[in-house]
Amino acid sequence: MMRGKVTSMLMPSNEPRSGGHGSNLKQFTALNDRLALLIIAGDYLFAIAVAAAAIVAQSTLATLAAIVLIAGRQVAFLNLVHAAAHYSLFSTRKANNRADALIGYPILDAVRPYRSYHLQHHRDVARKSPDRFDYLHDKLPGPDAGPWRRAMIVVIKPLCGFAGFGFVRSTIDACRENPAFASKLASYWGVVVGLFWWAGHLGSLLVYWVVPLVWLYPAFYFWAEMSDHYAARDEARNQRGLFYMLFIKGHEMYHAVHHKYPAIPFYRIRAANQYLRSHGEEIEESRGFLDFMRILCTPSPDVRG
Repeated sequence: MMRGKVTSMLMPSNEPRSGGHGSNLKQFTALNDRLALLIIAGDYLFAIAVAAAAIVAQSTLATLAAIVLIAGRQVAFLNLVHAAAHYSLFSTRKANNRADALIGYPILDAVRPYRSYHLQHHRDVARKSPDRFDYLHDKLPGPDAGPWRRAMIVVIKPLCGFAGFGFVRSTIDACRENPAFASKLASYWGVVVGLFWWAGHLGSLLVYWVVPLVWLYPAFYFWAEMSDHYAARDEARNQRGLFYMLFIKGHEMYHAVHHKYPAIPFYRIRAANQYLRSHGEEIEESRGFLDFMRILCTPSPDVRG
């Protein structure tokens, strides 16, 4: 999933590619609008509850924990934008295209601009284009980089705000290129800021939404991209575990299955993964924080892709 990132792979009927399993995977492509809305509501409620708990606690540690957890939910919102871009969040194309105020604008994104980039990502991976992972390798140290330089570029710099600077710059560029998007985004945030100011909670909006959005969310997003594709045996890997769910993958676990069958909605992809494994398909997995750290510490290959 690339920011500044469906093809023949994305079928309007939401049918997956056959991949040797054919119509047996159709059972996993059914869309459920009520379930999608419940998941979206759950993300909002989780963020509100975490922020409220930190405000009541009046503790620096609680505030920091809330910022980290809310940044993880912001990644989950991006996953919802990703699902809508594949027409696999809601059952109608119109509902997916009009979900921006619900899931996109809160994280300075939108379904259609995201889709325009994401199409190319799926196309490049499917065709094994030589430059399909340049967007990732361009941000990483070379194969000769030592452990300290690698840690600096992969971990420390993103946490020190460099990833956030890139995110803000890409958002500004997107607004310049798409005035209609910029106008809608400005209107949305004008209303949100006005309401929070009127209610006397503008500081809470800044601390518990804007700070994680421009600080940790871009870093988590970068690490999610690495977990998805970096040094993966078969182009992409799955993720499992509470660490991934809470922080850097949100709703979009099982990324390898998604690339093979992008029409399967995220709330059914775990069952699809189990089905594929029960039929002998081997899929690479990262199962938690330690596996994630091994991915981050893997030296960059000499040949990209």
